[in-house]
Parts: sequence; structure tokens; C-alpha cells
Amino acid sequence: MRHRSFVAVSFVFGVLLIGCRRVAPMRMDSSVPVAVAISPDDGRGQRFTATFQDPKGGSHIGEVTLSVMSGGLRPGERKKWSANECLIRYDVLAQEISLVPNVGGMYGTHAAKAGSSATLENSQCTVVAAQASSQVSGKTLTVKLTVEFAPEFAGEKRVYLSSGDVDGVWSANYQQAFGSLTVADLKMP
Repeated sequence: MRHRSFVAVSFVFGVLLIGCRRVAPMRMDSSVPVAVAISPDDGRGQRFTATFQDPKGGSHIGEVTLSVMSGGLRPGERKKWSANECLIRYDVLAQEISLVPNVGGMYGTHAAKAGSSATLENSQCTVVAAQASSQVSGKTLTVKLTVEFAPEFAGEKRVYLSSGDVDGVWSANYQQAFGSLTVADLKMP
């Protein structure tokens, strides 16, 4: 006798439920990532310009994330997926930037104000707060971040974006890659 297993998936009041566990609030009118442009910075970093849209206006977007991840790994794909990656959160309302520490899990407890002289770092990357900014234009939010990568983080990377509106509803396409880059190994011999 073969055992069959299944997963019950249903939508209840716009929330995706799998079995009895709430996965993520989703709505058709929530904010969504649109694109990311990656360009070299004057120094050893990369300049990321990420664009997000919300049908209720760009100012309805409360926070966004930019994740630079190794190889084929996608956000949430496996246990401890956030360890040893470069995962950045930008709180648009507070104008604060946070970075996930090496061990993964939650964003670090110390945020940096966008535009300040502070930096945030883990063993993979350093976020330069002085060059961080956000701008709203109509239904669009544009966030700019400069990130310097450690030589040990060298290799092919994929860039993932997600956004959450001021009501706490997050975009459903957080596992969609929006770009890629190669982090160079700049170690001195």
C-alpha cells in the first residue's frame, strides 16, 4: 500500500495558507519589486539602484530588501539560507539600513541612518550608509545602495528584491532573481 501525501493550499482573506501554517500575506494591490541596476562604484563597491512600485503610491512602500546571494541559492529555499550572505533591509519610513549578520536569521540590532557616515558590515559585505538614499515619484520608489564586497565572497551572485507596504503586506515574488553580478577576488598576493 502506497502512502500519499498532499499539501492543502488555500487563500483566506488574501493570505496564503499551506496546511495550517500562515506563509505570507499577499494581496493584488501590494507593492512589488520592478528592477535593479548594478554599476561599479568609484571605489571597490557596487552601486545598486532598485525600483519598486505600489498602486497606492511609492510612499505606501514601508521597507525593501536587497539580497546578494551565492550561486543558485534563493531566499527561503533551505534551512539557514540567510547565513553568510549579503542581505540588506532599507526601512523607507525611518530612513534606516540593516544587515543580516554572518550567522543569518534576523537583521542586525544596529541600524545605520541613510546618508550618515556609518557603515554596516558582515564577513561578506559592507554597506556604505553615506551613499544610501530613497526617492518617491508617483507610484515608484527608487532606493540606491552602495555595497563593498569582501574578497572571500568572490564568485557568481544573484540579486533578489522584495518590498513590504506600510500595512505589512510583502511582495510574493521574493524568490525571483532581478539581476546577477560577479564579485571579484581582490585579495593581495
